[in-house]
Amino acid sequence: MNEFNESENSCAEDLDISEYGILPEICETIVSTGFETPNAAPIGIIRKNGKAFVRIFKGSQTGENVFNEGFLVANVVYDPLLLVRSTFSDLELSEFDFVDVDGHRLPILKAALSWVAFRCINQKDTGQAVVADLIPLKAGFREKNRKIIPGPNRGFNAVLEATVHATRYQLTGEEKYADWIRHYEGLVRKCGGQKEKKAMELLYEVLGFE
Repeated sequence: MNEFNESENSCAEDLDISEYGILPEICETIVSTGFETPNAAPIGIIRKNGKAFVRIFKGSQTGENVFNEGFLVANVVYDPLLLVRSTFSDLELSEFDFVDVDGHRLPILKAALSWVAFRCINQKDTGQAVVADLIPLKAGFREKNRKIIPGPNRGFNAVLEATVHATRYQLTGEEKYADWIRHYEGLVRKCGGQKEKKAMELLYEVLGFE
């Protein structure tokens, strides 16, 4: 049984996803997918001109699940270690809860402050990515965290930026991305807490940096 308080509506107009942290432009979330085997990865939810959509690189498990199953859950998370772990490794089954959405059992992250489940429609293959429009179906939040709004944290944001550059570094091997990662590591040392520093240590370990 999950610990979330849920709100369910039949169409996007009835469900204000801003209330659950999915704000206009690009909102960085950890997306969970997979009816049978849950998967999680950092993905930006894009909101422009009154519509929400997602762009997921081909070849990823998240992209495959979205293409085959047509659903995803956007989890709002402020845990830097979880951000790095979900980027470079599979999370444990024990880190997920499940909710029923349109007759399907969708995974949500136990660590999420809030989440929004979407149906993925109008899917397009651009060659490099899968693009899909998003229709919000159900949303939830942890009741104890409903009134807790995390303030801006330069250390967390630096981990986020470093993680993005780490994925690009792994794909291309270009040294400019390594330089950016080291730049943000310095910012984490100055502004981050223990979780942010541990997240950067894990990122360095994954990349083989010293």
